Amino acid sequence: METNPHQTAAFAMQHALEARSLHQAAFDVSEAENYGVDAETLRFVAANGPALAFHNKSLRDFLHLHIWDLLPDSDTSKVRRLLAKVRKRAGKAVTFRAMQPDNHGGQRLCRITIRFIDGARPSYFIFLQNMTGYKDAKIAAIQAEDILSTAINALPDGFVLYDRNDQLVLCNDRYREVYHQSSQAMQKGASFKEIIQFGLDNGQYADAIGREDEWLAERLSAHKQSNSTVEQQLSDGTWLHIVERPTRDGGRVGLRMDITELKGQQERLRHAARTDFLTGLLNRRGISEHLEHLASDLGFDERIALLHVDLDKFKAVNDAQGHDAGDHVLRHCADLLKSQVDGCDNVVARAGGDEFIVLLRTEDDDDDIQKFGQLLIKLLSRPVSFRNRVCNIGASIGISMFCCDGPDNLTSALSAADIALNEAKRDGRGLCYTFKEEMRHEALRFIEMAQEIRVGLQQGQFEPFFQPQINARSGAIVGFEALIRWRHPEKGLVPAFLFLTAAERAGLMDEIDALVMDRACFAASQLANWGVPESCVSINMSMPQLRDPKILKRLLDHTQAYGICPSRLRIELLESVLLDDRSATIIENVHRFIEHGFRIELDDFGTGHAAIASLRKFAVSRIKIDRSLIENIDSDSELQVITGAIIELADRLGVKALAEGVETIEEQQQLISLGCECAQGYLHARPMPLVQLRGWVAATMRRLPAAACRPGQVLA
Repeated sequence: METNPHQTAAFAMQHALEARSLHQAAFDVSEAENYGVDAETLRFVAANGPALAFHNKSLRDFLHLHIWDLLPDSDTSKVRRLLAKVRKRAGKAVTFRAMQPDNHGGQRLCRITIRFIDGARPSYFIFLQNMTGYKDAKIAAIQAEDILSTAINALPDGFVLYDRNDQLVLCNDRYREVYHQSSQAMQKGASFKEIIQFGLDNGQYADAIGREDEWLAERLSAHKQSNSTVEQQLSDGTWLHIVERPTRDGGRVGLRMDITELKGQQERLRHAARTDFLTGLLNRRGISEHLEHLASDLGFDERIALLHVDLDKFKAVNDAQGHDAGDHVLRHCADLLKSQVDGCDNVVARAGGDEFIVLLRTEDDDDDIQKFGQLLIKLLSRPVSFRNRVCNIGASIGISMFCCDGPDNLTSALSAADIALNEAKRDGRGLCYTFKEEMRHEALRFIEMAQEIRVGLQQGQFEPFFQPQINARSGAIVGFEALIRWRHPEKGLVPAFLFLTAAERAGLMDEIDALVMDRACFAASQLANWGVPESCVSINMSMPQLRDPKILKRLLDHTQAYGICPSRLRIELLESVLLDDRSATIIENVHRFIEHGFRIELDDFGTGHAAIASLRKFAVSRIKIDRSLIENIDSDSELQVITGAIIELADRLGVKALAEGVETIEEQQQLISLGCECAQGYLHARPMPLVQLRGWVAATMRRLPAAACRPGQVLA
């Protein structure tokens, strides 16, 4: 039986259409060109009359063609991306306009709609309408609309337009990508509220979780404002910057800019601003923020304990072993402190330099917190190994307590811990003090005194006094010690021990030290004219001076300016300086003083922990036995044994000894019997200003026998 190939093709197409859930009558009735394409092979499975007529092919011939046969000059990858996009839209059509070749070698404007039909035989159905017959103005409008649509879709940001009724007019592909969880609701004519509600129901907005109704009200309110700018976080972690503006016809146009990377940078900068780079701990700013957070959530019986930790002798580690060792010690201490603090609310911060702050949210009493502070000092005082060397440090701690119903604010609580720490450091370090209100009064007193000292320095109220040092056996003048005094306009003559601590805390010692150094060198230059050419002047060196790498040059400049030999100056050091503060700069300066002829003596000897080896290591020329070992020595046998041992030790080492604070003849006689002849104290002379010194020297020299006045006989 002979078959009609054209009829067979028609049956094949009818079967293909039915298999794809589309009736042939509906397919053929359209005046547009309609095509059916198998989604897997991209071969034609159907074409209606207008399509066959345009291509001048029979249905039998057409069904043998592939989609690329009709698009020989097309970008295949672009067409595949388009078809993949249509497939993802789950049955929703994609419509666009494009210029296509016509049958006369020209171009025709076509409106193309593509729809994906899922099923047993997935297919694409393409509907192509020739728009060339429209009037030129209409075509121009369509072309303009196409250009606008292309431009909007090319935007890197999400774009959306709503009409005056707040219904969706259009949005670009980027907008749908950004809000992919609510893209199904983005149908033309859907209201802004409907689309937002759809996304809200699907958990699209991270910042709305747990407060959906409140969030929706806030978002709708911002949307209605004439000009609104909103930052919004989505559940996938994306951050959007939303800008919405009204249009002239009452609608609204909006942009959605992805600022996720910017937010990440901001968070990294915020983290860096709150975190110490070396240790990874919070810094002072971070601890302040955390403290505010804790304070806002304290329970009725809870308090915040603030422990301000300062590492003792840390600078000595830095100076002696270098900054790598110092950094290692800081990281070690940070880890140690963190290991002693548990709970998310309890944190450790680095306040700066070698200082840390520990915050504890606690119900413990003051005694328990004090014991915890002492434990930290014990742990921090253990030796730290670094590159086969040992770093020895310690710690001092100040504690303050904060509770919501207390009178103090957070700033005051931090200040209180700092005040308690300063008290602990002044009383010898290695201590843990809890703040008491009288400490604040004392701190305020120091602040007021520091201001008075500044004014006094500006007005010339400070003046060096000189206390003679005498050979008690012969009565000869041994030397003088320069002692700073403050001629206060209201308090009268103020001795150094009442103001030096305040001056040092306020950073004013440089000016005071410079004044003493200058007047001491001047006094040494005048002694030869007064008949005591071999006498020395002793000056006390503060820690800032000893750490100054330029101190030797300053000393030499002064001696040269006044024409005196460096041996005419004695540099008085506290014995603890050579031990407790092992600063490389200090040790180097002491050795350089000796190399250039300056004499070194240890002040307050016998009160600290000086190693005997230091007397030889630093070529100490004289020790000054502290007043605590001199007072009542004539009647205290224990003092006689101790002081006698010190004098004998110094003598055997070839070091001179001078007794400080000798006030009675009995004390002096006992010291002479023990072998110490040189003395300084009220028994012999009180400190006096330079203008009185010449007269005292002259009077003393007149009372001495001639042998005691010869050069070389007055020095000890």
